[in-house]
Amino acid sequence: MKRKNLFFVSALILLGLATVNSVKAQNITANATATVNIKIKPVMSIVVRYTSGSSVDLVYATKEAYESGVRVTIDDHLKVFSTGGFIVTVKTDGKFKRGGVDEGAINASDVIVSATAGSNVKDGVTYSAAAGLTSTDPGNTLITATKGGRDLTYDVTYDNTAGKDDKYIDNYIDEDDIDGSVYTAQVTYTITAD
Repeated sequence: MKRKNLFFVSALILLGLATVNSVKAQNITANATATVNIKIKPVMSIVVRYTSGSSVDLVYATKEAYESGVRVTIDDHLKVFSTGGFIVTVKTDGKFKRGGVDEGAINASDVIVSATAGSNVKDGVTYSAAAGLTSTDPGNTLITATKGGRDLTYDVTYDNTAGKDDKYIDNYIDEDDIDGSVYTAQVTYTITAD
């Protein structure tokens, strides 16, 4: 009888193991999905950089300067980041004034601002014809680019040859300090999507 019970118990154990193995052998799977979006948003920035100091100086310090006017080019003056095509415009807050006074002010249009390729540019860029500064919106278009980019740079020329032929010869005021009479205007560069 013991043998029969032992045989019966052994059969039950073998049947149980076979059942467990068949359960393990079945392929049980489940699925879940996730939606993944890549969102591309527009980002633009423009920075004015100087070769030295924190201003652009058109200096009349020689007889030749008074005769021919003054022109200054600053390499990589504008640095642009844009996620797509863009337009850069330039304008001023008004005339160039000495101490904020209108009397004796120099017309903004006497300064012509133009841009050319700097040390890091891409294809698809158009540079507009140079025009005298204006204070009307949106200003003068300098650069039109069909593609964006990182750390794009542009050289800028400030041309004040309109001051030639001694045009400013009487603009020096004796009471001013050793730096001379300084006529100032704020020039603003704006970047917008193309």
